[in-house]
This record gives sequence, structure tokens and C-alpha cells, in this order.
Amino acid sequence: MTVTASGKNKVYDGNTSATVTLASDKVVGDMLNLAGTASFADKNVGIAKTITVGGISLTGADAGNYSFNMVASASADITARALTVTATGKNKVYDGGTFANVTLASDQVTGDMLNLGGNANFADKNVGIAKTINVGGITLTGADAGNYSFNTVASASAEITARALTVTATGKNKVYDGNTSATVTLGSDKIAGDVLNLAGNASFADKNVGIAKTITVGGISLTGADAGNYSFNTVASA
Repeated sequence: MTVTASGKNKVYDGNTSATVTLASDKVVGDMLNLAGTASFADKNVGIAKTITVGGISLTGADAGNYSFNMVASASADITARALTVTATGKNKVYDGGTFANVTLASDQVTGDMLNLGGNANFADKNVGIAKTINVGGITLTGADAGNYSFNTVASASAEITARALTVTATGKNKVYDGNTSATVTLGSDKIAGDVLNLAGNASFADKNVGIAKTITVGGISLTGADAGNYSFNTVASA
């Protein structure tokens, strides 16, 4: 008796196991049961890949009436597994740009060698909670990359927190005028290019003439298009 095998396609699952349908040219009506172990030559995606069937056994009421081959071959496809790439965002301190850090992960077959890459950006540069991060240009490399299809975009969320701005004051000399009012120039370590306006109230400790007299600046305020992206000190000295 000749035992033949017909292979069945499968989605990549990281192993060489195969499923086949066994048939034979038995006498019509005879009671026979066929079994065997089927394996692809390797685990990887491919078309018309060879399946080897070994350990073929024959049971049933009429099994003793036959001799048969104990190995056979077939073919079938292993198709790419749909990999879902996900992104987890990381919080950052405001830096004036939209660049974001994310951790990429997937539902890959355990043990497969895969490397994920991509470009991540916040929708805008400004401080905010649970801000959307768009991840694009996702790439997949590594020894097992060819066994998967995958999404090339993903999304995540994270916070951009306020940057600690240090406001400094530089005092200006004045001629005695009978009061403690002082004039200072306010500066800061803001991100280059940001639009900020600083203001505050400056006073000498007393009205009298003196050298290197301390000036206290209070009620410092911050305005401008980018003010909301900073925390800052409200007092300074010069």
C-alpha cells in the first residue's frame, strides 16, 4: 500500500510542526487508520515548503493485510504572522522640541530574535498631561524578522513637565533719591528661541548711599508665548 500525504498551510508559529492529511490506495471498504509525525524542514516563512512525514503507522481491522511505506513527503506554505507593535511613552521635562522617547514591544513568538525601531514625536512641544505621541517609520530587524508582517505606525502617551527656570537679576547703580526703589535687569536660562517676558519689583534694603547694596526682587512674573512651559523662582537678589 502506498501512503501519501497532503500538507496544510499554517501561519508562522516559531516551530516546524506541520499538519497533513494521510491517504492510501487501500482496498475500498477496508478498515484502516493512518497516523504519522509531520514536520517542515525549518520554522521559517516560505511557499511550497517540504514537509517530511515519518513514523507512519497503520491500525484497524484490516491493517494486517498490508505492507506500507513508513515515510512520505508533502508541501505547504508557512505564511507571515501578523505582529502587533505597541509603544509606551516616557515622560520628559520641557526641552523646546517634540522629540519623544518610547519603549516598543510586540506579541512576537517567545524566543524569536527581533529588533524594533521607529521615530517618536509629541504632537507639539508644550507642557501637558497624557499628551499623544505618534510613532512612525517602525522597522523590524533581526534573525526572525522575515517571519512577520507588522504595523509601521503606533501611538502612545506621556507627560511633558514644566522646566525649572532660574530667574536672575543684575542691579543698576543709582544716585540717591530718598527712596528704596531699584532698577534691575532680569535674565534666565530659558530654552534658546522661546518667547518669555520677565517682570518684578526691585528694592534696596534702605534708601541710604552705599556700595554693593543688596537689592531684593519680588513678585517676579513670567509671560509670553512659552511661559506655560516653565516653573520659576518668584524672588531673586542682586
